[in-house]
Amino acid sequence: MYPHETSASLGFGRSNGRATWGGQPLGDLLARAGVPTPAYFYDLAAIRARVVDLDRAFGSARHLIAYAVKANSAGSIVRTVQEAGAGIDAVSGGELLLARRSDVAPRKILLSGVAKRDDEIDLALSEDILAIQVESVVELSRVAARASAVGKRARVSMRINPDVEIDSHAHIATGHDAAKFGVARRDWAGAFAELQAHASRLQLVGISTHVGSMLRKPDAYLSSADVVCDVALDVLSLGHALEYVDFGGGFGIDYGDAPAAPPREFARAALGMLQTRGLADLMLVVEPGRSIVGPFGALVSRVVQHKTSGTRSWVMLDAGMNDLLRPALYGARHRIEPLDNPPGTAEHQIVGPVCESADDFGTFALGDVPQYVVFRDAGAYSFSMASEYNARPLPAEVFVDGGEIVRVNPSPGVESWLERRLRS
Repeated sequence: MYPHETSASLGFGRSNGRATWGGQPLGDLLARAGVPTPAYFYDLAAIRARVVDLDRAFGSARHLIAYAVKANSAGSIVRTVQEAGAGIDAVSGGELLLARRSDVAPRKILLSGVAKRDDEIDLALSEDILAIQVESVVELSRVAARASAVGKRARVSMRINPDVEIDSHAHIATGHDAAKFGVARRDWAGAFAELQAHASRLQLVGISTHVGSMLRKPDAYLSSADVVCDVALDVLSLGHALEYVDFGGGFGIDYGDAPAAPPREFARAALGMLQTRGLADLMLVVEPGRSIVGPFGALVSRVVQHKTSGTRSWVMLDAGMNDLLRPALYGARHRIEPLDNPPGTAEHQIVGPVCESADDFGTFALGDVPQYVVFRDAGAYSFSMASEYNARPLPAEVFVDGGEIVRVNPSPGVESWLERRLRS
């Protein structure tokens, strides 16, 4: 056995020192796909298994897994989670349309977001989705106006801001009082007054929240959920009917620095809270994204050159911050390893080709400089945040199921960028 040896038929593993994907050598899959690097690889079987495992944790309780499609919007992934029984949490009209055209049932779709345009609200009304998740008092009046204009009664959920701090990066903490998300506690009375004033056009069907991302254990999640339960009980005591409570998502994954509880543990803890608070008759909605796809995506990149100066060593890749923005945006760290050899001891600074000092992925022990490297845990907020900055085309995507390539989405290439920019 080599150092760092693992055996995995799902997602990333190593066999005879070589990186594997879905049980197959990743280098072989790259060659078989026939695409240039950088290229993303996804394991649909692993994603499917993750959804099924989470679904089973709910037992017979009424629930909806609303996959946060912003994490990864690839059609093959959306169809996979839909076929496994999940719905969609969309944050734009485009994502809502993606869900519908992937055969996600309307009543399994939520529309979230702090600044929905009128046409996005109209789309949600026309599709008769589970709910428009309203995040401010002023948005309630806007939704009521759009519902009146089209002669409908809007199904809405009030997303509250629970004012709960979490131990996470500032950019992904959304449940504190200074965040732009959700209706703050001081505005709850105004929100309910608005709902009452427009009762003929607004039907309150849910209470929801989202405290933030990269939660490694359920503690903060339950603190936020407890506030949702308080509001739900107040609403019910006033004679209003509710269909569901939504505790949000934010379940973390292990990027190699610290373990994270699996999604099923969050589900079981959430169900326990509903029972304790006397709300077990309501449907429970959760909105996982990263935890469904994050561990089951990888980015393969070619080493362009190796630069040394004194004691410094830079390994320069063909993948940059345009392909994987998280390290530059959040200071995130992805494990980067040689493709065809186990990690060694010699450390190198790994950087991309983009003309920005932030295009730096950190220092990693690669050992001898390899021909290719693999970024692990790159299934979430990776391709979905990619850009064509510096005229670098979007990377290819390769979808693997049961160790076999089932779909390839090639890079559009630089000619596509040139054509669009030249006619602008």
